[in-house]
Amino acid sequence: MPASMNRKIRLDCEGKTAPEVLQGLVLEFKTPKNGRRVILLVENVGKINDSLPRLLRQVLDFFHEREIQAAIVDPTGCADTLFRTLGGSVHVQVCRSESEVLSPMDILVVEDTPDSLDFVRTLLETAGHRVATATTGAEAIRACESRSFDLVLLDMVLPDTDGMAVATRLAGRKVPLIAMSAYLDRWTPGDFRRAGFKRELRKPFKVADLLAALVVSPH
Repeated sequence: MPASMNRKIRLDCEGKTAPEVLQGLVLEFKTPKNGRRVILLVENVGKINDSLPRLLRQVLDFFHEREIQAAIVDPTGCADTLFRTLGGSVHVQVCRSESEVLSPMDILVVEDTPDSLDFVRTLLETAGHRVATATTGAEAIRACESRSFDLVLLDMVLPDTDGMAVATRLAGRKVPLIAMSAYLDRWTPGDFRRAGFKRELRKPFKVADLLAALVVSPH
């Protein structure tokens, strides 16, 4: 993502309480500034004079209530661990370095269950990504033949075929694939790797699991 599209805020937690750190964040937003996304550079989280989980909950609530897209950068990894424990947020990405901050992606979601499809699409769109959908393997293949995607989230059990067959057809297109299924045990880890999958998501999965899968997938 170009730097001009990001607004960077640096928060130092050393010797501060959670309310003091949050107040610093609130003050940053009193003066409107350009930037389609906020990158929050958090420093010294291990030296906070308070509860880190409480601070993270308050920061997530701050961005969620304002519908602000934000990336929290914490080199220690503490925030990421707590973020996953809390279940994640579609408005916030937590990572260890700025190089991991995601740009908006073009994502194809292949899922035949309407509720599941709507759930994943809504999460991804709320997180700032552009989403196309398919409900069968044939539709997925046609979609990938007609345009390029940065990532394909592929349900492994489809009405007309299975995810492995779809992955085989898409192998030449070099698009990163993530497998989604409640029945991942039908295949071995080697099967997924040979088919080109970058990661597997076991249903039902949390918001944080989905967002983490996007980070590890090249785009």
